Amino acid sequence: MHTISSKSLSGEEMAEVHKWLQQYDINTSRLRREFSDVLPLAEMMKRDHPRLVDLNNFPKRSSVQLKVANWETFNYKVLTKFNLTLSREFIEMLATGAHGAAEVLLHEIMRLKKRQRVVETRNAILAQEQIWEENDEVKTVVVNKQVGDGIVQVPQKMILYSLYEKMARDNQTKDQIIESNQKRLAHMENIIKVKTERIDELLMQMGKAPNKLCNSPRLQCSSVTRLPSTSMISYEALGAIRKRHPNTPASSD
Repeated sequence: MHTISSKSLSGEEMAEVHKWLQQYDINTSRLRREFSDVLPLAEMMKRDHPRLVDLNNFPKRSSVQLKVANWETFNYKVLTKFNLTLSREFIEMLATGAHGAAEVLLHEIMRLKKRQRVVETRNAILAQEQIWEENDEVKTVVVNKQVGDGIVQVPQKMILYSLYEKMARDNQTKDQIIESNQKRLAHMENIIKVKTERIDELLMQMGKAPNKLCNSPRLQCSSVTRLPSTSMISYEALGAIRKRHPNTPASSD
C-alpha cells in the first residue's frame, strides 16, 4: 500500500499536473480551495470508474471537520482499491487548503492513471494475441491516432509478430528462387548465343553467307529457317543440306 504524504514537487511536475487538469476543465488557479473538499476529485474518478465511485457518499462540505470526514471516506472506499492511502496529516493539509497539498495528490492520481493505461494496453495486446493465436488470421483493430490537436480512432489491420517473421522468411526464400532462375535464364541465353554463332560458322564453311543462303539454286528457302535476331537452323534443314552436299562437315554439338 502506497501512502501519500506531504512532499515538494518540481516545477516540471507542477506544469505536468496543470496540463493534465486541462482535460477536466479545472481552473488550476483555485486548486487549494477547490480540492480542500474531496468532491472535485471524486467527480474526476467517477468518469473512469463509474461503478466504484458513488458521489452520494461525498456531499459538498464547507467546514474543515466535515471535509476531513469526506476525505477519510474517500480514502477508505476508493483510494484503497488502487493500493493508495492518505496519511492523517496529509488529509488535514488537504482539508485546510495547505499550499502544494492538492498538487501532490493530483500528481499521484495522474501517475495512477498512467499506470492503469499501461496495464490496460498490455492486457489488450495479450488478449488480442491470444485471439490471433486461436484463429491464426489477420484482425482489424481500432487504434487511437493523433490528428492535429485531437485524437481520432481509425481501423488498422494487425497480425502477430511471429506471423510477420514467417512471412519475411518465406519472401526471402522466394527471392532466392527468383535470383536462381534469373541466373539460369542468363546461362541459357548465353548457350543460345553460342549455338547461333556456331551455326553461322557452319553456313560460312559451306561457302554461303547466312543471309544469302536462300539465293542458292540448289537449296529451297523452306529448307533453312533464318531468324532475324538469333540466326538458328533446324536439324532437319541441316540434314537436307548434308544430303545435297556430302562434304559438309558435321556439327560438333
